Amino acid sequence: MSERPRTGYSRRTGSTIVGLAVAVLIVAAALAIGAKSGWDSIGSGGINQSLLPKVGEVAPDFETEDVFGNPVRLSQFRGQPVWLMFWGSWCPPCRAEFPDIQVAYAQLEPRGLRMLGVSLRESPIDAAAYAAENNATFLVLSDPDERDTRSAYPIFNFPTHIFIDRDGVIRSIVLEDMNTEQAVAEANRLLALDT
Repeated sequence: MSERPRTGYSRRTGSTIVGLAVAVLIVAAALAIGAKSGWDSIGSGGINQSLLPKVGEVAPDFETEDVFGNPVRLSQFRGQPVWLMFWGSWCPPCRAEFPDIQVAYAQLEPRGLRMLGVSLRESPIDAAAYAAENNATFLVLSDPDERDTRSAYPIFNFPTHIFIDRDGVIRSIVLEDMNTEQAVAEANRLLALDT
C-alpha cells in the first residue's frame, strides 16, 4: 500500500485559517462600531461628561441619607467649598483610590473643605463597612438605587469627583480615580478661589 503524498495543507489548517479570518473581521467590525459609539472617549468620561451639570453652573441640590439614615442636603453646605464624590465599594478604581482620597481629605479638611462621598448601587451597610475599614473621616452618604441623585447627577463613570465652591458653583469635574497628589492639587485649585 502506498502512502498519499503530504501537501502540507490539511483540513484542520484550513479551518484554523478561516476561523482566524472570521475573528479578525469580527474584531474589526466591533472596533468600527465602537468608534462610532464613543469608545474613543473611554477614560475621559464618555457619556457621563455630557449628562452631568457643567462647570460654571450652580450644583443641583439633592437630599439623600447618610449611612445611619439621617437626611443630608447638598445645599446645607452652602458657604463652604465641597468635594462631592460618587463611588461604590464594588468599583475597583474606587477601592484603589479610597485610601489616597482619605489621606488627601485629612490634609484639606482643616482648610475648610467638606467632602461628601455618595455611595451608589450598594447598601448603606456595605458602604459604611468599607468606609470604616479605610478609616474614612468624611461624610459618607448612601443612595443605593440612585433615586435621590440620578436626576441631577446621572453617574455612569466611577468614581466621579465634583468640586463646588462656597457659592455652590461647580468649578471642576474629574471622571477618574485620583491619587493623593492629584486630589490635593484639584482641591487646592478650588480652595484658591476662596482666598
